[in-house]
Amino acid sequence: MRRLTCTTLVVFVAIVVPSTAVRVGTQGSRRDQQAQASWSNWDSLDLGPGSDFFTSQQQILQTHPGKGGGPINYKSSGGAGGHLKHKHLDYRTSPTSELRRNPSLSAPDECARACRDGEPPKICYYHFTLEHYSVLGAACQVCTPNATNVIWSNCQCILADGVERSMLAVNRMLPGPSIQVCEGDKVVIDVENHLEAQEVTIHWHGIWQKGSQYYDGVPFVTQCPIQQGNSFRYQWIAGNAGTHFWHAHTGLQKMDGIYGSIVVRQPPNRDPNSHLYDFDLTTHVILLSDWMHEAAAERYPGRLAVNTGQDPENLLINGKGQFRDPNTGFMTNTPLETYTMTPGKRYRFRMITSLASVCPVQLTVQGHTMVLIATDGEPVHPVNVNTIISFSGERYDFVINADQAVGAYWIQVRGLGECGIRRVQQLAVLRYYRGPYTPFSQAPTYDFGIPQGVVLNPLDARCNETRRDAVCINQLKNAREVDKALLTEQPNVKIFLPFRFYLYTPDDLFNPNTYNRHLVAPNGDHVISLIDEISYMSPPAPLLSQYDDVDPAQFCNGDNRPADCGPNCMCTHKVDIPLNAIVEVVLVDEVQQPNLSHPFHLHGYAFNVVGMGRSPDQNVKKINLKHALDLDRRGLLHRHFDLPPGKDTIAVPNNGYVIFRFRADNPGVWLFHCHFLFHIVIGMNLLLHVGTQTDLPPIPPNFPTCGDHSPRINLDPTKL
Repeated sequence: MRRLTCTTLVVFVAIVVPSTAVRVGTQGSRRDQQAQASWSNWDSLDLGPGSDFFTSQQQILQTHPGKGGGPINYKSSGGAGGHLKHKHLDYRTSPTSELRRNPSLSAPDECARACRDGEPPKICYYHFTLEHYSVLGAACQVCTPNATNVIWSNCQCILADGVERSMLAVNRMLPGPSIQVCEGDKVVIDVENHLEAQEVTIHWHGIWQKGSQYYDGVPFVTQCPIQQGNSFRYQWIAGNAGTHFWHAHTGLQKMDGIYGSIVVRQPPNRDPNSHLYDFDLTTHVILLSDWMHEAAAERYPGRLAVNTGQDPENLLINGKGQFRDPNTGFMTNTPLETYTMTPGKRYRFRMITSLASVCPVQLTVQGHTMVLIATDGEPVHPVNVNTIISFSGERYDFVINADQAVGAYWIQVRGLGECGIRRVQQLAVLRYYRGPYTPFSQAPTYDFGIPQGVVLNPLDARCNETRRDAVCINQLKNAREVDKALLTEQPNVKIFLPFRFYLYTPDDLFNPNTYNRHLVAPNGDHVISLIDEISYMSPPAPLLSQYDDVDPAQFCNGDNRPADCGPNCMCTHKVDIPLNAIVEVVLVDEVQQPNLSHPFHLHGYAFNVVGMGRSPDQNVKKINLKHALDLDRRGLLHRHFDLPPGKDTIAVPNNGYVIFRFRADNPGVWLFHCHFLFHIVIGMNLLLHVGTQTDLPPIPPNFPTCGDHSPRINLDPTKL
């Protein structure tokens, strides 16, 4: 395993390739300048009183070339766009061919703009090329990434944390390209799969897909997986503003590098918190991910002796970081992410937790308070916090006021839970314009970190009391009006969903001619996941487009379990919900493992969190479905109806519960699942089938189909 050391990096630094920074969103002159790290040479700009570089609120700043610059020429060749014929894909021309052919499409840099009322929507085109790739590969002998370029990169070197490994890359970037558009834009993404012997789908996490249900990116639910050598065109309207992200929804590919950010901006008058910040920069995305030093598949189902469990070796911030070898103490000196602010200005930051493992993360900024303004794309009443604890799939937007002494400050991200065993953490730098590039203070360590102060989303889940040291998610207030029907005492549909693990004995698991899937937990247990005593199995064909091709006996739920299902019941767990019903879901943690809280994500919706915590009955030491039903009957599962916050991902406290509500107004078959990757692959999922097939839009033309091939066996041995 090769690591990038101080010596080798010196060679790389000598061949920096500059990128271009372009001001967008205002009238006036353009200023181009070199960009290093993340605006490390802002000092060359004239930002005095007479400058018009930052002249309007909600302006964004992008670090990528315009349509006429850079190594890619986006000019149309004049040809009309048409149906994609089946043909071999060409690495050399496919990334730009559609833009050249269709002048009505807008390139990624044109779509990353300030959004204004009355502006017509754009059709924003992206091309994703997926392939096997390398960290510290030969591309790093050609160039070194010298700036945070979230849209695309003209340097194909991926440094990550300075430890050499194979990976899966999108457009040879880590993270993959950021999709940054305005509310109402149409987004078109051609995904070209060159992953050897792997199929893939891409999910657009947080995008509701109203009217575009077939493009939600869930294998065998909304589409067939994209086979190697094939491409698939996703199309959706950016209908709900906010901070979202995209990632592979097949196997373990997300953890190996197939993920990226989505930012859907809106005009300032539509954002109830727009008065709290001056700038919303394309580069001020904080995309957090966990990172192994081997392929994630090496940990599945898992080992018993060496490198057990599924914990990551490291965390990355926007694909960047450093790594200290626990055996030798050597530290790589790859670049840390850097965010730059102008003194006296207020900046919106967009934090995305794209982790795949079971670890929550804790983010703290040295010397600065964070003003929380949104969660999972949904605005909330502003709350001042010093630390944010976030789980896989969650997003938090906050504002930082550049009101401290000009200098550089540490941003610390610590892995909690099982990641605390390895003391996993990562750092970034918050730098003031014309200040130093590196903080003068000593870098915080895992055990001696930045003071926590007021914590958002505390792990102790004391959420039904007012406290000065923490704010729970259910205590946030929605900044928008809440559907009054959600606040009535009784919903139309109430669903209790307990979840736990089923523990195999070796004799059960390794019985001849049986092949039960399983995960080897860090303690050596062999388990599968259960929701309402069912472990989810994908149907053999997508339900949205091939519903009639699936045997109805494939489906089950807690009220309709197959008679011979057994304790490790495996089937396609599907709950039917009438269109426009008011639905309440009560999640109950029966896993009850210390330091393990499961985040659940609902596709197609944002819901309102009306309750969370642990049992108020002191006689109930470990909650389960029976106790939860009894507490609910006695009125002890507390619900808060005062502007409950909107989310699409929520962590259930260990040995606790979460209650949320939503109006089922988006027809479709929507996945609801734990967002820990290794729990997904062993069945911690179910489907919410809202409405009927007649409520769906028409199946897109030429939509791919798939399924089993099981022709009758001809008993004549001479004939097929």
